[in-house]
Amino acid sequence: MKKQEGKHKGLLLFVTVLSVLGFYSTAHAAIVVGLQVNADQTGLEATTRGTCTKEPNPNGCIHVIGAEQINFNLPNARCSDNESWQLGEVTLGTSEKGGSGNIGGVAASDFDADEVTGVVTPVSNSANHILIKDDNSEPYDIWYKVSASCGGKTIYTDPRIENGGSQ
Repeated sequence: MKKQEGKHKGLLLFVTVLSVLGFYSTAHAAIVVGLQVNADQTGLEATTRGTCTKEPNPNGCIHVIGAEQINFNLPNARCSDNESWQLGEVTLGTSEKGGSGNIGGVAASDFDADEVTGVVTPVSNSANHILIKDDNSEPYDIWYKVSASCGGKTIYTDPRIENGGSQ
């Protein structure tokens, strides 16, 4: 009987550990936005289908509920025989194609961004990815601009983030 109890306790502990690990990985998984350089190399395009609840809902439009991390990925894309596009920075603005900056204290805090310029301090970054945080403390829309550079040329993409609040 004690042997049977020991097996049940061991199984219960194993299932509990797996459940906790599964919850932790799901709760901390980043939202991924895929990017690509357009055909004539004049812009950066989001390839990830939009998840915004409001229209327009273009590719790269992100609806966020609760605190999340957002990972922007640009697979290796060549701009010439010798050079590849490299991601630069993420900046935030309060209106579509309205420029960056003047984002207010809440957005600056949520994204670890400069309130005046809108430049986000990434959690991590490399030539092909930029990971940012979004604490999403209250509902608001904000536009992000991701830049990529190659051979002295810089291109951008600028979809929206719908923060739904911490709910």
